[in-house]
Amino acid sequence: MRNISLALIAIVLVLGGAGVWLNGPLPLDIEATRLLQQGIDARAAWIEWLSETAGWPLIVVSTLVAGLFAASLARLPGALAVIIGVGIAMASERLLRLAIFVPRPSPELVEVAKASASSGLPSTFAIFYGAACGGLILLTHRTRGREAMAVRIAAWALLIIGCAGRVAAGAHWTSQVLASAALGGLAAILAARLMKMR
Repeated sequence: MRNISLALIAIVLVLGGAGVWLNGPLPLDIEATRLLQQGIDARAAWIEWLSETAGWPLIVVSTLVAGLFAASLARLPGALAVIIGVGIAMASERLLRLAIFVPRPSPELVEVAKASASSGLPSTFAIFYGAACGGLILLTHRTRGREAMAVRIAAWALLIIGCAGRVAAGAHWTSQVLASAALGGLAAILAARLMKMR
């Protein structure tokens, strides 16, 4: 767990710090977005729908659903760990938005499905799903059984597909999504330790 935490901290500091320093896309961000947009329609309905699950008020429902899966795997402590992890992640997201501003992708560089004047870093979607899916992945880590495996695979798939969708939609650069998801994962680890789950 220590190595995973250190890797996530490195991702947050390197990618997030570089994004703030350069105040724009990192090397390969533009290329990664264009590559994804070749295979994923930037205006695909599923991207917008999935994005809404990390926004108000659906974020409450999404958190409760993740909590129910966690409760099925590890009872009340597991559910609380996931919910607390999401709370820590979203509090971090609010604080970071007060402290920094990093531009989102611009239509001059890549296709942008929906323009927004808010900061691209952190990504609300990625930090939320990093915490919620990260919490479920932690609970199923080294756990056998069909339910644990199904939850672990679904959590990874949802996190990866959702983050790829946000990049393909031109909502965030890849570096912004990776740094945000890593920060969400750190929140999940902290919550699991607080609840003595790991």
